[in-house]
Amino acid sequence: MTSSEIAQSILDIKSWFLRSDRKLEFESASTVDIQRLEKAIDTQLPSTLKILLQECNGGLYFMDKRQLAAIDIMDAVSNAEGSSKWKHGLIPFCGDESGYFVIDTSDGDSVYEWDSDDGLGDRVGSNITRYLENYRNELLENHFEYLQDVGVVEKVTKGHK
Repeated sequence: MTSSEIAQSILDIKSWFLRSDRKLEFESASTVDIQRLEKAIDTQLPSTLKILLQECNGGLYFMDKRQLAAIDIMDAVSNAEGSSKWKHGLIPFCGDESGYFVIDTSDGDSVYEWDSDDGLGDRVGSNITRYLENYRNELLENHFEYLQDVGVVEKVTKGHK
């Protein structure tokens, strides 16, 4: 995907959230914020993650995991580095101390589940770009809804008798 196609996917995700809750507000990470992050974690961010942070510096949900802002990513990496399960090149982009979705920059920017007990878990995306594109498509299929402070959940539909 081109940068403009990636940006469109992210804009579609952001718009879905804004349609779901008009009170939501999203800030953008600056170029300086991104440079500080890369320096602090000693890893170059995938271009898709840079675009995501420039559009939404935190606040989106990826299912029940809240997106991390640039400063939160720094804190998450700093905290996780104390775990024997952590490895250099992982970048958490959503979640909390109980578990993250991470980008593994040593594995083609694949997206994995990660927690301090088990380390890398299931692979949930072949790369961050494809993960965002698939997530956008799932949201736009109208099978999910946003619940404040919970995240994105599957819609409950009543069966027909």
